[in-house]
Amino acid sequence: MKLEQALAQYTDALTNLKLAKSEPSEIKIIQILVARDAIKEALSDKTQISLESLAKLLELDNFLKQQADAIARGANLAEWRSTFHPSTEAWWWFLAPTSEEEVSHSHPLEPLFNGLTIAGLTVVAAYMTNFVQLFSTGGFGFLETLGLLGQGGLLLTVIRTLQNTGQDKIKNMLTKLNISPQFHSQATLGITAMLLLASVGVSQSLPRIGERNYQDGQKLYEKGLLVKAKAKYEQAAKINPENLDIQIALGKIYESLGDLDQASNEYKKVLQQGDARAFNNLGRVYISQNKLIPGESLLRMGLQRAPKEPKEEKEFQLNYELHLNLGWVLLKQKQNQEAEKELKKAISFDKKVIKNQIGGGMAYCFLAAILENKLDTKEESDLKQKCLQHGRPEMLAQYQWFIENGKKDIADLINTKGVVDGESKPSTQP
Repeated sequence: MKLEQALAQYTDALTNLKLAKSEPSEIKIIQILVARDAIKEALSDKTQISLESLAKLLELDNFLKQQADAIARGANLAEWRSTFHPSTEAWWWFLAPTSEEEVSHSHPLEPLFNGLTIAGLTVVAAYMTNFVQLFSTGGFGFLETLGLLGQGGLLLTVIRTLQNTGQDKIKNMLTKLNISPQFHSQATLGITAMLLLASVGVSQSLPRIGERNYQDGQKLYEKGLLVKAKAKYEQAAKINPENLDIQIALGKIYESLGDLDQASNEYKKVLQQGDARAFNNLGRVYISQNKLIPGESLLRMGLQRAPKEPKEEKEFQLNYELHLNLGWVLLKQKQNQEAEKELKKAISFDKKVIKNQIGGGMAYCFLAAILENKLDTKEESDLKQKCLQHGRPEMLAQYQWFIENGKKDIADLINTKGVVDGESKPSTQP
């Protein structure tokens, strides 16, 4: 029986007890005990347990314990135990009237403390459910596992120790710490408060965890480990869904893996924010799909939004990519003269960025293909050498163009190994 169904039956049985205007009958009592037995059986399957269910169970058990006197008067539990032989862990079969000693040790505000404990655990359970949903893709990292699963394990321990099967252990622990029995409920509330604070702390650290996943994805992408990078980016996107850098990175992964429709969807999300990177990347997708006019239009719009006087490396990189892709789309439209101008602009920006990164150096290769037709052997040879040294296509379509247009001699110069497994080819000196 699933835990949710067992909880529903347990709730109904206790509701009938609560609404009864007279002492509970043996039938009602046995229904409660059997319903609680069903929950014990369902709890053995830990894969189906939600933290909300555990918090709800704690609330119901607390109510049942408050009815110990009425149940003890309405049924001969000792006789029933001799018939059904419940285990000692099934504390509900061992309910007994509250002794005077226990009453003297109880704190007058204990019901309030227990209520606050239940409320606190319910909030923690909500946090934990959200964390599990966020981290269900890509696996847990070490720090996430330590923080999230550590809290989850502590939460389960607290919930179980609040039930009779574990209360003796926590009472013994608190007694060893010289904490009076009348303060045990306060101590348990304190543990719950610490759990709540820890959950809030993890929640506030989520943006940092998302950023770490993004950075890890960047490193994997640079190595050409696209599937692993995709898992990291998807994890980061779930945590920071509004982060444009992550959406751009995820779009590039889909584009690299050939899922151009999904890549377009990611880029269009960023395009709405007017980000020049999205104009460039979506334009590149359209080039791959031979949608040349829409692609050219997006690239020119991207150039209008790119920094006119770049200062940072990423700004030089953006201008390089926009001019490179614009030169490529013009080349595909047989506008060689205009393409040459754009590719030379791309080269001027390429000199300002880190060498041998994915996507770098391709302007040399495209320009060399143009100069083959102009018979400028000296400049062509120089460009081919630089293509050999620095050319690393970011997308397969860039490399395929050379094959499709009979430029196999240049295609053989281009370093595609980084796209496959991330290993860089040593530069060849002239």
